[in-house]
Amino acid sequence: MDWSQAARGYDWQLPLERRALEAAVDLAQPHRDDSVLDLGTGTGGLLRELARRRDRPYYAVGVDESSAMLERAKSVPRGWSLETGDARRLRFADHAFTIVTAAYLLHVVDAASRRQIIAEARRVLRPGGRLVVVSPTWPRTRMARMLYAPLAALAGSAAGPRGAFRPLDPRLLLESASLRLTAARYVGRGYPSICLAATR
Repeated sequence: MDWSQAARGYDWQLPLERRALEAAVDLAQPHRDDSVLDLGTGTGGLLRELARRRDRPYYAVGVDESSAMLERAKSVPRGWSLETGDARRLRFADHAFTIVTAAYLLHVVDAASRRQIIAEARRVLRPGGRLVVVSPTWPRTRMARMLYAPLAALAGSAAGPRGAFRPLDPRLLLESASLRLTAARYVGRGYPSICLAATR
């Protein structure tokens, strides 16, 4: 997938992600001694929210396949890093992180890639570690669902930026990867989104 063109204006829509990113960080329950891996970090929206927390982790890595997106990411705190990489084939050792996040990633890849990403997230997560994912979902009111339907139809089964508005509920995907769901939170402000937390 090519996110080079989308990278130029991606941060303009970041305020519509902000409430869900805040909820994701809340569900991750980060502490200073955590090590965090953010998959599909893009321009670093989730890492920015994480950096604002008083007890932010000492170590975090944001990984994205698009160097154009990473070039537009703002600087990260000392000890953190951004790197180009494929979330389906991570370079990190087994059990390397206490928290793994994937915000607005799973719905823009195909079904096989989703399974690979979740399997890799589980592999690099320590036993008892926390995985948090965020995906667009259907709005809860009838009128909002009617308004959202054309965007969902336009997304269809496309991968990459064209699939940005595809609703996806990854619960079964997480459970099939032997991850235990611990929390689910619906966020209706900004992009209607579902935030899920699971443990290894």
